Amino acid sequence: MKHTATPQTILVIDDEQDYLSIISLALKSVGYEVLEAASGLDGLVAAKTHKPDLILCDVNMPNMDGHTLLKTLKEEPEFSGIPFVFLTGNNGPGDMRKGMLLGADDYLTKPFTADELLAAVETRLTKRRTMQKYIESQFDEIKSNIVHSLPHEFRTPLNGILGFSQILIEEENIPPKEVKEIGTMILRSGKRLHHLLENLVLFGQMQLWMNDQKKIAGLRQESTTLQEVVRNVAEQLSAHYERPVDLHIAVKESSVQISSLYLTTILEEIVDNALKFSEKGSPVQLSSGEFGPNLCITVRDEGRGMSEEQIKNISGFRQFERRYYEQQGAGLGLSIATTLAELHGGTLSIKSKGNGGTTVSIIIPLALKN
Repeated sequence: MKHTATPQTILVIDDEQDYLSIISLALKSVGYEVLEAASGLDGLVAAKTHKPDLILCDVNMPNMDGHTLLKTLKEEPEFSGIPFVFLTGNNGPGDMRKGMLLGADDYLTKPFTADELLAAVETRLTKRRTMQKYIESQFDEIKSNIVHSLPHEFRTPLNGILGFSQILIEEENIPPKEVKEIGTMILRSGKRLHHLLENLVLFGQMQLWMNDQKKIAGLRQESTTLQEVVRNVAEQLSAHYERPVDLHIAVKESSVQISSLYLTTILEEIVDNALKFSEKGSPVQLSSGEFGPNLCITVRDEGRGMSEEQIKNISGFRQFERRYYEQQGAGLGLSIATTLAELHGGTLSIKSKGNGGTTVSIIIPLALKN
């Protein structure tokens, strides 16, 4: 079946001229544009010059083999989304595992038929198109939510800062006690605005990190102690919400494969939501348990809860039922916490009754033992 849309470009890298010619002919026959390279080094140059839609590469080549080429390309973010399919005469599990660990998307074992080749190529290109559409839809939703949410989120703390500052300038003989109260409100509004800006910056950074394997590998090299982070987060948030006895902590001494900074960010967002959306005097429970190579951190509150649809639709800048409940922040907290957990090889899940009570479970790999 020939392709009538804009032809996609396939880079074929193989030092065996017969295979190179046959593969190119098969791809061209159905409408693909084909670039040819007879060595790994030539393939590297062609990939960087032309940015193909997919790369087919032989594993065993002189000077630069397929594994080295893949590793070199994956170190650059612009190539992380390009499907990479190995062509190999060795279908042993060790060889395949090595390629997959480096980021290969598929393997074709020589000899293969034209139908097998075209099916593998179409499958990978379709998956890439689907992923691109998903990413575009996510960004469209984020942009829409930015338009609706950010004006309010910036305006509210700014109005507080400007309004209270104007009172201090225009009013005379303000009692010292009131001056202190006004100063406290200005500081609170400033901190709220600062937190929003910090989350926006982090959210933008994470969109780039998700396609940067080198950055992800670096993130997963750091570790920290759970109890220390929990203690700091608990002290800060229980004081902020004036709920020192509501936060119940039962965590074990565990080291996890995530930096103190990003574990703090995750817990701050989750515990903050639990305290913000539950009644003063109701318990918020923070506990942990080790399960195999992972640590599960659980935060449970007895607040208003979330529906299944709300949980399903969690994304950046989304907030639910604003007209009924005042929500501070741009709705980024859960999205940021979820993405940070996933970047570190973990997960974040939410269970809620909808009519009251929410449990958030954060899975993070335990630190590697020396």
